[in-house]
Amino acid sequence: MTQSTSLAPPLARPRAAGRRTVLAALAVAIIAVLPLVVSPYWTTVATNAALAFAIAAPLNLLTGNAGQFSLGNAAFLVVGAYTGAYVTFTFDLELPIAMLAAAAAGALVGLIVGLPSLRLRGAYLLMSTLAAHYILVFAALKFQTSQFGAAGAIFPPLRIAGVDLSGERSMYFVIAVFAALIGLIIANIMRSGHGRALEAVKARDVAAAACGISVARAKLWVWSLTSAMIAAAGVLQAYYLGSASVEYYTLNLAITYVAMILVGGLGSLGGSLLGACFVTLVPVGVNHLSDAYGGEGGGILAYPHELQTVIYGLIIIAFVLLKPDGLIGLVRSATDRVVRVRQGR
Repeated sequence: MTQSTSLAPPLARPRAAGRRTVLAALAVAIIAVLPLVVSPYWTTVATNAALAFAIAAPLNLLTGNAGQFSLGNAAFLVVGAYTGAYVTFTFDLELPIAMLAAAAAGALVGLIVGLPSLRLRGAYLLMSTLAAHYILVFAALKFQTSQFGAAGAIFPPLRIAGVDLSGERSMYFVIAVFAALIGLIIANIMRSGHGRALEAVKARDVAAAACGISVARAKLWVWSLTSAMIAAAGVLQAYYLGSASVEYYTLNLAITYVAMILVGGLGSLGGSLLGACFVTLVPVGVNHLSDAYGGEGGGILAYPHELQTVIYGLIIIAFVLLKPDGLIGLVRSATDRVVRVRQGR
């Protein structure tokens, strides 16, 4: 008797591709329409969320997909910001060239920072990236003092090809396009052979090596690539903020981006987006509460910055203990439930 072959996988692939196309079109429509229908305040919030996603997504590729734990993301941001500042002020180059130079510097630094990953893993690798954070920030401080002074680098209003893009709405579109490009690159990597190699290395590098995967090459490649992306985002962030100063690139900033990928969901591009939006909205909610109830006798609401830190800690603990797959796991569970209800199960 001839065994029947299931047609489900071939049919499922076009449906999945169709869903991705619809979601991509919906995302483009939302990005295009959003600043036209919301106030300037919420445009600023959306800009910050898009920038946070552009930084969190590469970090999630490194940690969630490749299993390389890192606290060096703030250090890569400062590498990118000061490389971009040096190129901008020394050679009078525009943002795209500054971002390419920052990406090249970030790739080189990421390659060096990633070298310990060939021997270390887990908490030991995390500690090596923590040491790298302090070393790079110290080096950036010396560079800042010698090149820009104690106040740091003051960036000019953003102009590309003579067009002024320094307005809030223009900056939103520039950052949103960059974030979409980062998301597209990472989505393609995750579906490619490189992405499957990273997942294999994360699961068990000895088994991956036995399957013919060069573990050292895969690790150094992902360190270099993600560091380049974060460094390029660092230039754009500095242009958006108008300045770059070492005091901004703290360990707390690095932990904030780690919180985004933990809350959103490790190893998921959608999780990076949900985590970036969620963590960006936490200060907004806290500030509203502080303005409304944080006056005389307002207790902890009178200290919004400290309250944000407490909330971040509680959120991370809650998701690690109760929902390790993050917000994207909640979305998937809800979607599966809706599908089962529609199918009458």
